[in-house]
Amino acid sequence: MKLKRTFFVIAAVGIALLTTNCSKDVLNRQQEFSIVEEDPSALINNFVQQMELYNKGVMLKSGQRMLVDSAVWYIDATLNYTYADAGHAFARLHRDTLYTEMSLVNGYEAAYEEVFDAYDTFLTGLSHHFYEEIEGDNKQFMMARVDDMGPLPGNKQKLRIITVTGTGTLEQTGDFGNEEAYSWDKNATMTCNPSIPEPGNGAPVIFEALLQNHFQPQVPPNCRYYYFGASDVVQLDYSNYQLNSTLTNYLDYKIYAASPLVGNGLTSEVACLNYNADNGIHEMQFYFDHLKDFVNEWLTSNQNTAHKKLAEVLIDSKSSTNPPFSIFHLPQMIYRKRGHVCDVTADIPVVL
Repeated sequence: MKLKRTFFVIAAVGIALLTTNCSKDVLNRQQEFSIVEEDPSALINNFVQQMELYNKGVMLKSGQRMLVDSAVWYIDATLNYTYADAGHAFARLHRDTLYTEMSLVNGYEAAYEEVFDAYDTFLTGLSHHFYEEIEGDNKQFMMARVDDMGPLPGNKQKLRIITVTGTGTLEQTGDFGNEEAYSWDKNATMTCNPSIPEPGNGAPVIFEALLQNHFQPQVPPNCRYYYFGASDVVQLDYSNYQLNSTLTNYLDYKIYAASPLVGNGLTSEVACLNYNADNGIHEMQFYFDHLKDFVNEWLTSNQNTAHKKLAEVLIDSKSSTNPPFSIFHLPQMIYRKRGHVCDVTADIPVVL
């Protein structure tokens, strides 16, 4: 398939793509990636220019190769820098996963042609998913995550891309009203206020949108944010954050969890996160505030040596069939480096 691309070219800084023909090239690679931590645009634009030449049929220098981890970095960073708008406010996230492979030489190196073809495969998949599979208004591609999934038979390497797209308009502000009530279940399509049930998302979907919106700074005029580089993934287990010594199925943990063996079991009230007039606490507010605290704690911790930002939130609603049977939320926070690009459009090409 042939792609219409809207590539942009910024005046290139004289930085060559990474090669691994000798130890000097490895040293250059390390020096370049120290620059990448601050502003990757020069490296990305050089990669785009090389790929443009390749797509026009210009012969590349024989033997040009790069390490697999460098290929992953370039594919990921270029897709995000070129097409993503991570500061977009949304009501729901849509995720898609696609795999491809690259042939290798010398064990862990890929020819530039293999890297460019892998990029094309992922861009094609992103385009198809964005235009053909995602429905909803206010649609915006927000982020791609490209990962090395390990070796395959025949001296090949498996790569994976996860694309994240937002749709809808975020109506909640994080200050929940007394009449708001939402199901614990991420797949819920109705609110759970018994007096006025209406179409609405489950609590995990709302938490995902609110958290990402809360931790995104104001975007400068005519600019957009994007994420790049390696991800730090933090998964939170509710059982590590118990608050009540005697479990009651009501705010027992900092993260939502309940059991049929506690109190009156898994009643409709337990499965609904709402306002409790007896103590003046809204369960949505309670759990949302704790989720914000978890993010702030990691951002300011000694673990965040690279000054990464909250890039993605994934909160699943889970149930365990093992005793004691429970329903619970499983939050996962993804932290990455953030950059911004200005005065450049971000139109995803349409696959012909």
